[in-house]
Amino acid sequence: MHDHSPGNNHHDHHHGDHEDGRETKEMPMPEKLKKMVSHWLKHNADHAETHRRWAQRAREAGMEDVSLILESVAKESQAINKDLEKAGKMLEQKG
Repeated sequence: MHDHSPGNNHHDHHHGDHEDGRETKEMPMPEKLKKMVSHWLKHNADHAETHRRWAQRAREAGMEDVSLILESVAKESQAINKDLEKAGKMLEQKG
């Protein structure tokens, strides 16, 4: 769940096993990595969409400079996802 509304000072969504692999502890490494890459792709896409929405809101509020930065962040997220997709394909090929 994502909640990035104004006044929300915390990052309110489940990050699962971003770092320590708690949920995938018993999985073989290739399977664990496939699961993690899939999670990161979705998570990153969600963030990119949030950045786009806030860029639009900033634009509507007359903050074009901020809007441009947020649009750039969304585009960078898309570029990151392309690399994650490559990693996912490599993992699929490895079995």
